[in-house]
Amino acid sequence: MSNHLAIATVTAALMRYLQSVVGAAVGNAVVTAVRPDGPNSGVPATGVNIFLYQATPNAAWRNQDLPTRRPDGSLAQRPQIALDLHYLLTFYGDEALLEPQRILGSAVAALHARPVLTREEIRSAVAALPFLSSSDLADEVETVKFTPQPLTLEELSKLWSVLFQTPYVLSMAYDASVVLIAADGQPSMAQPVQRPAIHVLPSVVGLSPAAPDALPGLQLWLRGDADAEYTASGAISAWRDQSGAAHHAVQPTANRRPLLVRGVINGRPALRFDGVDDCLAIEQLTYTTAGAISGLTLFALLRTTSAQAQTLISFDRGAYWEAGLTGGVGAGRGRWSTQPQVGATHHLDSPGPLNDGLWRLVCMRFAAGATATKQLFIDGVLVATADAHPGQNLGNGATRFGFVGAASQANVFNGAVAGDFFRGELAELVLYHRALSDDERDRVEQYFVEKYG
Repeated sequence: MSNHLAIATVTAALMRYLQSVVGAAVGNAVVTAVRPDGPNSGVPATGVNIFLYQATPNAAWRNQDLPTRRPDGSLAQRPQIALDLHYLLTFYGDEALLEPQRILGSAVAALHARPVLTREEIRSAVAALPFLSSSDLADEVETVKFTPQPLTLEELSKLWSVLFQTPYVLSMAYDASVVLIAADGQPSMAQPVQRPAIHVLPSVVGLSPAAPDALPGLQLWLRGDADAEYTASGAISAWRDQSGAAHHAVQPTANRRPLLVRGVINGRPALRFDGVDDCLAIEQLTYTTAGAISGLTLFALLRTTSAQAQTLISFDRGAYWEAGLTGGVGAGRGRWSTQPQVGATHHLDSPGPLNDGLWRLVCMRFAAGATATKQLFIDGVLVATADAHPGQNLGNGATRFGFVGAASQANVFNGAVAGDFFRGELAELVLYHRALSDDERDRVEQYFVEKYG
């Protein structure tokens, strides 16, 4: 959590980030952060202006700090508010030289390629501005991510006519999410112990938890409590990748979207798939080369009661790999399917079913050249191993795009699926393009335990 300077720090860091790119597009372009009320308001003659026009509570993080007080009224933990910041970027320059359009292109390209404010950028912005010296945004657990927001002509008209009352200039809206601001109060100490009860246990030094982005090789990170686009009914159109690689999971068809359901696991939300046709296509993540995969690690936190064959995430089990659950006889067992460069698809199943309505943490790991190339962990326990595809990497060379919630057979983005739709709830999904070590896997599993209980 960060203090009251977090909002201003986000704006300052965004200014520094954009300044580093727009100057390359147009030599004299500068970045400002003033109210765009016209040429005398301080907006640049050439450049981009950043204006924060609204801040709204973040729906996924709302009330996550409750309860903040004990029954006697004393403070148990610091209250926090989670905000989404809504920015309007306006672009200025010589229209004859298309400078506003060139600056717009450079800005959106940069924010699309890397939509996350790094901790180093935040610290640099704080160091450059004395009035932000006590900002601790760089230490916030959540990183701040920028998402473009298309405004209708009516919304733009209202924005410019009501807020600015000045002629329209080329502009684009972005949301920054999420900013966690904590109150300054300090929780009171617990009451002294009146009667000690001491139990002696063997000493075990555990590994410290590691958030998925603390380890190298993170390729995809989807969280129910993080950035997502959804309708008033909770239908998810885009589940934003938190890895920084922009591998977002999207569904353009309205009646095939999973639902965001709140408070289903330790007070946190998850995505509910209907098992009929709900699925999400993964952007900008595809396999095209035989033997492309020498290692990978997948974590998925899920709950289901369905006996049908189901898919969690797939890049075509007959071409690269797929994680899911079995149907038919022995239904509900975790299944880890992989396809080598040459030979038959291999399936590694858990010995027991997972469709018992309990939340299950599934981890699947592949390491070419290891004694046991495939391993399957359930709730932190190794339940199945196999020495599959000895001497081979994964992938037969077909072009395949991925899906969450359906069996992929797609050779184009959002292409064909083979059914096996997931029916249940998915709280978090993490993918690395390498095999994590046992210590690394333990640390990520500890992250799930501490977060979800």
